[in-house]
Amino acid sequence: MAKNWYPVINEDICIECGKCVKFCSHGVYDRSKNKPDVIQPDECIDHCHGCGGICPNGAITYKNDDTGWIPPNALKSSEIINKKGMSEMSENNNGCSCGSDCSCNSPVENEITVKPLNIDFLYLDLNTCERCIATGDTLYEAIDSLAPMFKTMNYEVNVNKVNITTKELAEQYKFESSPTIRVNGIDICDEVKESSCQDCSDISGCSTDCRVFVYDGKDYEQPPTAMIIDGIMSVIYGKKQQEEKPYILTENLKNFFEQKGLKNMNKIEIFEPAMCCSTGLCGVNVDKELLRIATTIDTLKKKGAVIERYNLSNAPKIFVTNKVVNEQINKLGTKVLPIILLNGEIVKTSSYPTNEEFEKWLNIKLGNNNSSASGCGCGSGCC
Repeated sequence: MAKNWYPVINEDICIECGKCVKFCSHGVYDRSKNKPDVIQPDECIDHCHGCGGICPNGAITYKNDDTGWIPPNALKSSEIINKKGMSEMSENNNGCSCGSDCSCNSPVENEITVKPLNIDFLYLDLNTCERCIATGDTLYEAIDSLAPMFKTMNYEVNVNKVNITTKELAEQYKFESSPTIRVNGIDICDEVKESSCQDCSDISGCSTDCRVFVYDGKDYEQPPTAMIIDGIMSVIYGKKQQEEKPYILTENLKNFFEQKGLKNMNKIEIFEPAMCCSTGLCGVNVDKELLRIATTIDTLKKKGAVIERYNLSNAPKIFVTNKVVNEQINKLGTKVLPIILLNGEIVKTSSYPTNEEFEKWLNIKLGNNNSSASGCGCGSGCC
């Protein structure tokens, strides 16, 4: 990045086509509009002429440019196209006044055709996973190194970063392993090789493998800059071809998404008074509130909820070892039961949650099937 090098826009000849804005992948321009507003000059790459090279009017120069570089598409004054798309005319509005055989108003020869180069960076995590973080950094190093070549060959580079957070996204992008770099849809890796990734295993709570990059016969957990450069150049020169093959979500990724979802799900713990069984529904005179709770919990668990119930009869030890619960009982006695914990924090005491509270805390809708009991839940032969 540069402190004293950034693009300067000649607004008199800029036609606001947006090519420079789309070209720059470093956030120098405001990407919300076509007009090239420089909002982060310090992010410009020192001595990069990329956006100036694709400007159709040569409207971009650079602060403190001492290289002698001249915008390749700079037009003569009579050829400059204003923002309304009209040619600037001379004072008599009859053309350039050069004479009958003037070619000023002829179509500009050698018009540059900008070629798109789309780079997809697909990953599981950029906050914790060192492989993904390092791969992203190396990708941008490779792009910066190739900036002069992109300019010369008139490539417009677009980097599409996609955080693959669900199996649906994985299937949409045909995601096989994290991290993945594709150039115009072609994976820069010739094979999928993986090894255990502790960072992603910690994220999901289960053993997770991430990509190993193979380059020049060696394995790397983050791709060398040279490997990414070779991958990009191989696509540009047609050495790599896209292979169409059926996609199947790997068991590794399937387990990652499922276990990560369970790990991040809210958990409810209910600490109850002493009861005859785990639900308190034994006997002839069934408590209607306990019947509602048993039925509601059964419905929620079928929808994937994590709910644990403890009572003083069947799990006395946990009442002592859980510091939060133990403090409440020591302070207020057993009349404070039931105590409801959400992710370890007390959210209610002395009464059971309403159905609406269950739905709010777990972000799960009960539906209309929770009004009647399908059994006491005690186990076979209890009631």
